[in-house]
Amino acid sequence: MIINEDKKIEDLIKEAFAEKIWLPEFQRPFVWDNNQIRLLIDSLFHNYTISSILSWKGKNELARRRVGGSIKDIKIPDRQNENDEITYLLDGQQRTTALTYAFTDKEIFKGNNKTKSKPINLYWDSAYEGDEAEERWIFDDEIIYAEGTEQHYKLMDLEHNNQLINKFGIRFIKLKHVFLNQQQLEQALYLPNDDSKYRILYEYTQKLNILKEKILNRKVVDIEQKGDLNAVLEVFERINTKNTKLSIFDIMVAKTYKKYNEGYFDLRSFFKMITSNLKSIDNNYFKNLEKIEDLREQKNFDEGTILYLIMIIINQKFKAKEVLKITTDEFINNIKHLHFILKRLTEIMEKDFYIDIEEQNKYQPIAKFVTAFLTKFSEKETDVKYRDFLKKWYWNTIIFNRYPGSQNERIERDFKRVVENENSLDNALLLMKADNSRSFEYIKQQNSISNIFNCYYNKKSEQIYKTMIVLFKSKQPRDFYSGIIPSKDGTKKIFLEEHHIFPINSNIGKEISKNFISSNDNIINNIANIALITKESNNKINNKNPSTYIKELLNKKIQDNQQEQFFKDLETHFITKDMVEYLLNDDFENFIISRTALIYDYMKNIT
Repeated sequence: MIINEDKKIEDLIKEAFAEKIWLPEFQRPFVWDNNQIRLLIDSLFHNYTISSILSWKGKNELARRRVGGSIKDIKIPDRQNENDEITYLLDGQQRTTALTYAFTDKEIFKGNNKTKSKPINLYWDSAYEGDEAEERWIFDDEIIYAEGTEQHYKLMDLEHNNQLINKFGIRFIKLKHVFLNQQQLEQALYLPNDDSKYRILYEYTQKLNILKEKILNRKVVDIEQKGDLNAVLEVFERINTKNTKLSIFDIMVAKTYKKYNEGYFDLRSFFKMITSNLKSIDNNYFKNLEKIEDLREQKNFDEGTILYLIMIIINQKFKAKEVLKITTDEFINNIKHLHFILKRLTEIMEKDFYIDIEEQNKYQPIAKFVTAFLTKFSEKETDVKYRDFLKKWYWNTIIFNRYPGSQNERIERDFKRVVENENSLDNALLLMKADNSRSFEYIKQQNSISNIFNCYYNKKSEQIYKTMIVLFKSKQPRDFYSGIIPSKDGTKKIFLEEHHIFPINSNIGKEISKNFISSNDNIINNIANIALITKESNNKINNKNPSTYIKELLNKKIQDNQQEQFFKDLETHFITKDMVEYLLNDDFENFIISRTALIYDYMKNIT
């Protein structure tokens, strides 16, 4: 990393104007408003820090545009000149573009980078001595008042009518004049052809020199990142722009942007294709563009995860840096295969693993292994042997927390075990179990309230809690009152929610909280007191004791001749007939012990 502390603001503006520095395609558009530009100029004027800029001299391998440029004018890497050195601006593009916008006539595109912004003209009110930046730096379309009068003007109107100096003398200094030579400045000021011309020109130039000294001569720290694209990956990922982390996906968008005979390859459109829920897509990328134009994107994984999954499918690699080696041609040549594997992955995670689509991104290690498995055994994965193994592997993995964190190396090792033990998948699973990071040995003694799961509703962000909820969903729980299986895909949009069986604010719930306040992290929040029911059912429970609402519900079911079905519905929640008796008696302790034991036995069975 090289730090250049001699670069001035003037140098930065001139480099941007001459298109000697470039913005990688992943850089977001220029979005600053006029007030942000004004405050930047004022900060420089007062010698406040404006932070450093970060540049990188790399090969001609990233799609790019000039500072302030349009997306239509994007430059595509040329393979014939791929070794040419390009200076990319990685951090500081908003500041650099703002300065170029304020001090030059360079065309600037804002927002979507398709529509050219109108030129801005910013003036320094050299007579102002207050503290307000809005009074010191005036845009030409803002109102100014003649001192001591109600007369008001816009600087743009005065300039167009050659009246600015006549009305205000050399009070207002235009920033864009700092780069003009004397002849150009004389023409721009519309000076009278008499003796006053040279005096005005001299005094105006003196004030321009103040701007140069206070702003353009300010030094800007230019940190030049060294190394190839792989070496600077970590730096790319850590840069913040408006608190938005630049990702490996952003980099790959720029790296893979290529021109083909039919048009341009764009990774964003490609992702929309391969993650779509279309039954099939064409091998031809450009034909698919028409299909996805109005297609709603299905985002069950973030872009970085999808890139990793693509890397597994194409190259069977597991190290994150290998993503950068995927070429545009590899994306295009594998489009149909990628769509098939990712679609199948989503289906398995939703239907076999009971992970809702919008939750799947939280299970990235699971997705990575399953993707590798599907890629290797795509023709066999529907066989009972392979599907049974995958289910057993899944439950062992999430219940015993085999992949804490991302654990890419452990995922790769597990996949290797499967490949090496294809004829004995149970042996592969046995080898994997040695890596388990969680044990439930403490549950074995199931006759005490002290032997319960270390899993609580008030700590629902923990992995063990999420696992238990998925476990509950695998039983396809039926609603207490209606008996239906809640579904987000149904016409009524009935949702599963987590609710307390012994409500916290019920009389018995308050008593439980009081009695167990010093043990087991407030036991009323334990997972054994949580059930997945609808909001409507929870409203009917309405902080009643179980002895009240279960009795009301049971009487209603008996009246409707649905008593046996009611007991079957409760079994989908790990609640047996014996436990119903505990509920009718508000016997929290025996209920929790019995339900914990039942959940534990179910876990042993599926693993």
